[in-house]
Formats: sequence, structure tokens, C-alpha cells
Amino acid sequence: MLLPKLPTVFKQNRTRGFDYQPMYYDQRKEELENLKKKYEGEPVRLSKESFRANMRGDWKGGRGKQVGSSNSRLLVIIAILSLITYYIIRL
Repeated sequence: MLLPKLPTVFKQNRTRGFDYQPMYYDQRKEELENLKKKYEGEPVRLSKESFRANMRGDWKGGRGKQVGSSNSRLLVIIAILSLITYYIIRL
């Protein structure tokens, strides 16, 4: 059973629907999108050698750069804070 609508002073507009009509159709693009959707969830099969090479590269390169940059940033911050402290003490 629907409730009766109460009269109101303010008119609420209904939302308009969205009806998009493409200007042209590209069959090749449509086929590519269908193939992407078809193979989207399947994992990529890697050989043992390529997997090991990827792991070595990730292990060597990723962590070292982050640690080095964070250490240098920490040294700069400590140097600035010590200079500020020295300046305040000297006054």
C-alpha cells in the first residue's frame, strides 16, 4: 500500500535520465575491449627464471632507495633543528 503524498509548496524536480548515443562505431576497439574483459581476471603465467629475475630486481632496488632517502632526510632535519637550538641558546 502506497502512502498518500502530502501537498508541498516546493516543487522537487525529477532526475533526468542519461541517454548517450555514440557518434560512430569502431569495431576494432569493441573487439579489443571484449578481449580485455575476457582475459582480465586471468593471472599472467611467468617462467621460473623471469620470476626470479623480477624478485631479485625488486629486492635490490626498491628498499635501498627508500631507506637512503629517509636517512638523508632525517640527517637534514636533525641538522636544521640543532642549528635552531644553537641560535636560541646563544641569544
